[in-house]
Amino acid sequence: MNTALSDAMRSAQLGTGGLATRVGVTRKTVERWLTDPLKIPHPRTSADVAEVLGVSETVLWPKAVRSSVKTGPEREILDAYPYRNACPSPVWSRLIDAAERRIVFAGYTNYFLWQEQPRLVERLQRKAENGCEVHVLVGDPESSVTRQREEIEDVTLTVSTRIGVTLDAL
Repeated sequence: MNTALSDAMRSAQLGTGGLATRVGVTRKTVERWLTDPLKIPHPRTSADVAEVLGVSETVLWPKAVRSSVKTGPEREILDAYPYRNACPSPVWSRLIDAAERRIVFAGYTNYFLWQEQPRLVERLQRKAENGCEVHVLVGDPESSVTRQREEIEDVTLTVSTRIGVTLDAL
């Protein structure tokens, strides 16, 4: 029995028919999800169910999610960090230095890279010269989103300044 799904449906005041209608499946399909905790919907439907019930997919089908992630030497996820600062600087160095085909930095400022990684410009330039694609995505320092973040953060070193440091380094 998938008690997490059952509990979430009860909290949302939805029965099998109501949930089925909301996510576009049959009542029998929802009943299968309830009776077999390893039975999970297709990814799009799973996301729809989670949204309708206001609960994370990993809460609704934890065993199925765990069984789909590889473990051992062939695992897909090696480490996970809850936020960027939790990832040790040497990990970033190893990732940058080991990259051969592509490096993509996709952060709003990427400011920390230029502060924590010695000779980063030279290292990335060498990578590019050796055929490695290097992409750096940053926010627009002039956008309303940047201004909103600056108001929320309310710190001396503004978001637009940090974006500017990245752009200057590039």
